[in-house]
Amino acid sequence: MDVKAIDINAVWWGKPLETLMENAGKAVAKHCKNHKKVAVICGLGNNGGDGLVCARLLSKDGINAKAYVLEGERTKLNELNLKLLDEKDKSLFQNADELDLKEYDLIVDALIGAGFRGELREPIKSIIKKINESDAEKLSIDSPSAGEVEADSVVSLHIKKIPGAIIEDIGIPDEAMIYCGPGDVQVAIPKRRYDSHKGDYGKLAIVAGSIDYIGAPMLAANAALRSGADLVTLYTPSYVAQNIEYNPNLIVRSLKSEKYIHEKDLDEIISNDYDAILFGNGVGKQSKNAVKKLLQSDKLIVLDADGISMCEKEWLREGVIITPHKKEYEKLFGVEPDKENILENAKKYKAVILAKGPIDYVSDGVEIRENKSGNPNMTVGGTGDVLAGLTAGLLAQNHDCQKSATAGAFLTGVTGDMTATEFGVSMNASDMIDYIPYAIQACQQIGEK
Repeated sequence: MDVKAIDINAVWWGKPLETLMENAGKAVAKHCKNHKKVAVICGLGNNGGDGLVCARLLSKDGINAKAYVLEGERTKLNELNLKLLDEKDKSLFQNADELDLKEYDLIVDALIGAGFRGELREPIKSIIKKINESDAEKLSIDSPSAGEVEADSVVSLHIKKIPGAIIEDIGIPDEAMIYCGPGDVQVAIPKRRYDSHKGDYGKLAIVAGSIDYIGAPMLAANAALRSGADLVTLYTPSYVAQNIEYNPNLIVRSLKSEKYIHEKDLDEIISNDYDAILFGNGVGKQSKNAVKKLLQSDKLIVLDADGISMCEKEWLREGVIITPHKKEYEKLFGVEPDKENILENAKKYKAVILAKGPIDYVSDGVEIRENKSGNPNMTVGGTGDVLAGLTAGLLAQNHDCQKSATAGAFLTGVTGDMTATEFGVSMNASDMIDYIPYAIQACQQIGEK
């Protein structure tokens, strides 16, 4: 589970980030007290904030400790703890040339947290090189920065981030890891760069609809658009394409098939460079071969509704999310869903299972999460299409099935809760679409530090 998601979910369950950071710094500091002179190399994020707390507490205990603090735009909690540190105990720097680490017998690495992804760039690259060249003992907070710091020891906070790490409890409640929460939504939606281009944040294909059901594809497509996905293309039989409500934000492609989706319709879709494909909303029961063909591709897929009812469990694979309700799950796996067999089937068939119910369960076969957001008014038809569209839209952006399914479950429930506050028993699935942005904003505001 993502470290940031755990922290934000802990806030959701009543543990302020300020408290968690103070606890983290204290936990690391106790592993530094046998050293005479300590340099704490602090980055701009909350990992750096943990280091700043550590330096402050060490200095308070009479240990010669100095925080070397990278200049730049920092998190609010990092900035707060920088201000709490005495001037004599900190030194701001911009590059590795400004670091003189010769006199220290311990270097605490608080540059980059465990969630780092991507290419290592300057000045971090040179700073890590400088740390590694030092003869001092090295201790990393959570995990070695970018996996490159040659740490002699690692203090992991709450859960072990790498083999051999020392685990320290910082007061995160168990609920933060058991239940889906706003932290899962935050990590599922990528931060946008200033140099971004159209399509950088998800190109999603939705293959849905039939002469029998023309509303389901639009619910799924509109939800996907509200998830933040850049481009959403709906592929649907020609009858549906001619009769659905016009939405200028949605690209609609009419298939050669008139009434039901045929396996030949998938050739063009699979060959295109979509980040993910959603299949099944309102397709009817005539497209089993299309389901098999799609699952034989290497695409990231969300399989929903009729797509699940036509699927054989042996067709499932890694890179697939299925979203069955109780009866669909029983038909597919031959048992009533419970936590044990959901986890077991996800592991066996390598797919992520989002089992819908009064409590949703989400599992990739490694972990299983529970979702309690949502309300009984969401039994109205079409809410499953909203869930599928949101989940697929997130998947197109982040390419992580477990992350998308977990966030999709919680976000759909929060959206439903907001909608029910306004409409009560009169709410419709289409009412939910307008509340998705507010639900995302509510999730993103948790733990803003």
